[in-house]
Amino acid sequence: MYRITQCLSVGRFATAEGAAALLAAGVTHVLNVSGGPGEVTAGGGSFREVAWFPLDDSRPIPADAALRILDDLHRMASDPGAHVYVHCRAGQLRSPTVLWLYLIACGFDPEAARKVIESRSPDAAPDGCRLAPPDLIALVRKHGRTRYLPHPRGEALVPFGREPLE
Repeated sequence: MYRITQCLSVGRFATAEGAAALLAAGVTHVLNVSGGPGEVTAGGGSFREVAWFPLDDSRPIPADAALRILDDLHRMASDPGAHVYVHCRAGQLRSPTVLWLYLIACGFDPEAARKVIESRSPDAAPDGCRLAPPDLIALVRKHGRTRYLPHPRGEALVPFGREPLE
């Protein structure tokens, strides 16, 4: 698991065996964007919420799917005390790209968002070409401006290792 911001992490597929480590790290919500269903569940002393949005890593993310995913991610990240873990199979392409799109939707410059993710997750490769073409980036930027800002939990957008702004 790589912590990208104070409240958002990215990484490899969340396995049932790895659930205890995620919970110990403070993860409260899990967003699976891999091609297959997840192994972790919500409730009963586990995660507050687990969601799955299957994405194909060889095609652009459909616009309607991207907005649904980002709306769910925003709702999770806005939950008081939330720490959201976004994962795919390898944690290198789909999950970093979804998190990158979310940061852009929350007002980050695309290159700044890329640098934040890549500096915290050395294997991450947020893809602004194959998975997220320019028209999708423009759409999520507009969508986020009207729905996510101001962010109800500003600390969700503060890169990990930096102090939240008062």
